[in-house]
Amino acid sequence: MFTFLLSLHVLLCIALIIIVLLQAGKGQGLAGLFGAGGGTQTIFGSRAGDMLTKFTTVAAILWMVVSVSLAVMSSKRSGTFASRIEAEAVSKTGIEMPLRQEGLPE
Repeated sequence: MFTFLLSLHVLLCIALIIIVLLQAGKGQGLAGLFGAGGGTQTIFGSRAGDMLTKFTTVAAILWMVVSVSLAVMSSKRSGTFASRIEAEAVSKTGIEMPLRQEGLPE
């Protein structure tokens, strides 16, 4: 399940990048936020909302949900990456070699 969510997370990241780059610029830059130019845009954009804006919203919400799910799942996984590698090496070779040297601060 973790691998599936991680793959979905990467695909959503790529999709978000492509969707945002495809959108047309709103123009006016920061000056438009403070009323210069008299455009119809507000600080949150126009109310019409085209298809790309809706795709961006859906993709961003999915990305956030998957991000939180990955964070929760990774916090429940046992041990650190180094301890899992060490345990796998011990089970394969039968020789225990500590990753940390005695007397050194952690």
